[in-house]
Parts: sequence; C-alpha cells; structure tokens
Amino acid sequence: MRLFYLLYICLLFSINNTSYSFFEDIEFEGELFLSGRYFPSGPEYSSQKNNNSSLALKTEFFYEFEQQDSIVVSPFIRLDSSDSNRSKADLREFLYTSYGEDWELSFGIGQVFWGVAESKNLVDMVNQVDEVEDAFGLTKLGQPLANFTFIRDAGYFEAYIMPYFRPRPLPGKKGRLRTDPHFLKNNPKFEGGSQWTPELALRWLNTYGEIDLSAHLFFGYAKNPSIDIRVIDGITNYGAAYQRIRQLGGTLQRTSGSTLYKMEYIVRDGQRDANRNRNGFISTVTGIEYNFYRIMGDNTDLSLILEYIYDSRRDRSSELLQDDLFMASRWSLNDNFNSEVFVSSIFDLDGDGQTYQFEFSRRITDSLSGTVKSAIYQNGRKGSTLYILRQDSWLEVELKYFF
Repeated sequence: MRLFYLLYICLLFSINNTSYSFFEDIEFEGELFLSGRYFPSGPEYSSQKNNNSSLALKTEFFYEFEQQDSIVVSPFIRLDSSDSNRSKADLREFLYTSYGEDWELSFGIGQVFWGVAESKNLVDMVNQVDEVEDAFGLTKLGQPLANFTFIRDAGYFEAYIMPYFRPRPLPGKKGRLRTDPHFLKNNPKFEGGSQWTPELALRWLNTYGEIDLSAHLFFGYAKNPSIDIRVIDGITNYGAAYQRIRQLGGTLQRTSGSTLYKMEYIVRDGQRDANRNRNGFISTVTGIEYNFYRIMGDNTDLSLILEYIYDSRRDRSSELLQDDLFMASRWSLNDNFNSEVFVSSIFDLDGDGQTYQFEFSRRITDSLSGTVKSAIYQNGRKGSTLYILRQDSWLEVELKYFF
C-alpha cells in the first residue's frame, strides 16, 4: 500500500505541474475528508478503541478521446487512527469505455449500481460492499470487470464478466461494529471455486410509460460472507467463507405523480444460511415513497418512505434484515447550501430490536461541506446482530474539502 501512496502522489504532482497538452485535457476533481467517530458507550470486546478519527482522499481523472471513447480513473486512500482494516488504498474506478450507435463496451475496474429501494438493494450484485468504510453499507469497492451493453427498442441488454472476486472488508480486532470474535483479515474460503473463478451477470432493463422494469441472472459468489470457524493456537476465530450461487432477480418501479412504488426481488440458491445449510430462498423489498413539494416556502421538499424487507429463511437468514419494516423521511431545503436531513428507523417484526439512523449534510463554503451522521442500536436479542452491536451506537462528524 505504501507503493500505491507514492505513485498516487507522483501522479497528482505531475498533473498539476506539467505543461503537456494531454494532461491539460484531463478533467480532474478531488475530495479530501477529515472525520471523527464517537461512541458514547465503552467497547464491549477487548482491544477495541473508544473512538477513532481518519483522513481520506478521493480523486477522479477523466479523459475523453476523439473517437467518443473515454477513460476514468478514481483512486481512494484512507488512514484510520484505530482500525488497521479501515486504512486502505483502493481503485474505485479505472475504466475504459468505447461507445457505438447502439452499443457500449467497458473494461477495467468499475462501479455499477442496480436497485430502486432505499433500505436494502437485493439486486445490486456487481460490486462488493466496503463495510469498514461506510456503516450504512452504501459504499462499494471497485470491481474488475468487462461489460457489454446492446441497445434495442426492446430495452438495454447488458452482460458482465467479473474475473476476480473481492472479499468484503470487515472491522479488525481494534475496530468497533465487529463480531466477537472478529473476522480474520486474510485467507477467506471460496466454496465452489477460487478467487479467480469468473462470475457472470446478464441484465435487461426497459421503461414502459410510468413503469421501469429490470431482470437479471447472476452466477458467482454471494457478496455477504458466512462464518467459517477456525481454531488457531487454541483460540476460536471467525473466517469469511463465500459460496457460489445462482440468482434470478429484478426490479419494478412505477412513478405516479408524487408517488413512487418500488419492488426488488431475488430467488437465490447455493448460499449457506445461519445453520450452515445451502438451501434456496426468496427475498423481496417492497415499498412506497411519497414526495411533498414546496411544503415550506418555494424550495423545501419532503419525501416519506415506507418499505418492507422479507427473507423466506426468516431466523435462518444470515442477513440483518429479513422481516423488517423501514420508515424514513428526507427533507431537502434546496437552498444555496444544499442542506438535507435524512432520518430513518428499522423495526424488526420478530422482536429483535430497532435501528435508528440520522444524517445531516450542508455546504459551508463553495469548496467545503459538513456532514453529521449517527446510528442507534437498541433491544437486540442475545446472539443476534443487534445484540452484538449493543455498545456500538455512534456519532460521526465529517468535513469534506472539494478541489
């Protein structure tokens, strides 16, 4: 990772100081993050730290060739004061794209988003979640891939080949929001192949009036690891294990005036459940979002969101959300400072506690913005994921500088 840092700094220096016309045509932007996360409760497990601070840098270089081809490079670096697993260097994107009249070809390292729901994106299968970077699970790692898109009146037809699987980063021994024992950082297990066994995804999407539809097939590894118990020197450890799966899924979204109706669904086979059995299951997210426009003055908008998450495995599910109700509101002031407040709550209908989330963001100057985030975990039953996090409610303050 030190070599990555050195090359990254040299690249920034060369672009800022060279006079070559090639570099002058490169579009460049960057973001520098300074953040601190505070945990009101003391750590539950040994070796954990009370609080942490971190510094991160994300940049993007974009160049468009005359033949309508383009390349985008987006490196990311974070240094964390407490958790070595959170300190990382990653290429979020290093993607070359070529365009035709009715086709598009991309290869390299990319980021792809599938999904329409707010609480959980069941269908989002290309990129791995960067769990140590973002406690809300919205940040993804860059994924090596090749993608071909064919455009027809019947819709967009997409094919993805992923030659290399990226394991999920998980909190280390000193990090908060971890299991007990913590997951080992190295040597994940791949059941049904190796880390270099290719994955394949096929997807179709189209719009019919007010309705947006998509469907996909996926053959590869489940992104969420199951627990592989390993005893090392008489000490029990958790290792990550990934299984090859087959998945059929899709999305539906209907726009009716101020109302959005949303659904995501998957049918999956091959992944281990909490009892380590590999059985097929069905999972869905269904919801509604209603938007109030100009409720306070000319600019303020309010969105109310209600979603239900269902997993047919119920208590056998290895996922956090499997029979849960999600409620949220997004208040956008649409002012000169891009002020926005997002509040959400998740209620486990099986009686396994509640999660509350809050996020407020606002631009301070033309090149500086601030964000306040927090999460509260309550009333988890013993042995559940929420019980593991019972001491880990947190508050985070982040400053972001744009350049």
